[in-house]
Amino acid sequence: MALCSRGPQRGGWPLALVPLYKPQDLVKKASKQAVFPSLTVPAPPSQQRSLVGLKRLMHERNLDPHGLEATVYDTQGCVLSGALHEAVDLSENTNPITEPGTGVMFNGDHNLLALVVGGPVVAQSFDIYYLHWGFDSTHSVRLGSHANYFVTAALQGCSIFVTGDPASPTVYHLNANSAGANAPNDAARYQAKVQVMEARFNAARRTLGGSQQSSASASMHDYMPGMLSTAGTAQLEYERGVSGASWYDVGTHGFRSFWKVDQDELMQFGTVFGVRESGRWSFYFQKRSRHEYRYKTWMSGRARHAEWSAECHRFWPA
Repeated sequence: MALCSRGPQRGGWPLALVPLYKPQDLVKKASKQAVFPSLTVPAPPSQQRSLVGLKRLMHERNLDPHGLEATVYDTQGCVLSGALHEAVDLSENTNPITEPGTGVMFNGDHNLLALVVGGPVVAQSFDIYYLHWGFDSTHSVRLGSHANYFVTAALQGCSIFVTGDPASPTVYHLNANSAGANAPNDAARYQAKVQVMEARFNAARRTLGGSQQSSASASMHDYMPGMLSTAGTAQLEYERGVSGASWYDVGTHGFRSFWKVDQDELMQFGTVFGVRESGRWSFYFQKRSRHEYRYKTWMSGRARHAEWSAECHRFWPA
């Protein structure tokens, strides 16, 4: 892998590539900068596997009946080209970085690394397993030695489970979008979603293999602990200094939020990735929050500022 930090140009914009020299470099970067996975290719070949016994289990517990099958991907077919980009230097014309289903554009954000999967191969590219996802569904792949990195789609409510042998674990990405629709409050709805995903994983584990003792997960309660409830938002506002009495440092100027700053928005997401060293896999989840605001400049108009904060934790092997 080349040691340079800049690659070729497209459309006149530098690609601001970030090199990785060994797998643990991704862990070190993820402890300081938010990592957002961005996919540029369709899903690889897969097969549908029925989750035996799940329908009865979910009926007994009055759970959502979606996702009675698992999409199982070919191991080698999930290996794609990956590259890290500094999002603050990445233009929308070069590679649009958006959150699925929201249309929010992250190009130009501060403290964000865009992990582009399936893009053109450049000097700083590396092989990476990528696991797809879908609403109200279960997706899985068994990893091997074809690559030393793994990532799945950006998370905002899904659960990731890992089980099996550290040399060749199986990873599951589960979504329960429809679960908890009739719950009386947010807490009950979130709990229903987590319960559904746990039930589906247990059914998948019994059908596809893996022991309960070797399994661990990252759910929304891990990577989105505040869930942006009223209390969670208030805590983030306190930590980020977005109350009316606080100061923003914008370039060389400071602006009071009640006077200059408006359109504050706080968002919470997660990223799960894996690294392989000495033939064994380890998996991490990253809690990441995004604060965006617009502020009046000394001239006319408003400037946009978006910045990420991140925490990184290993969850498997437990």
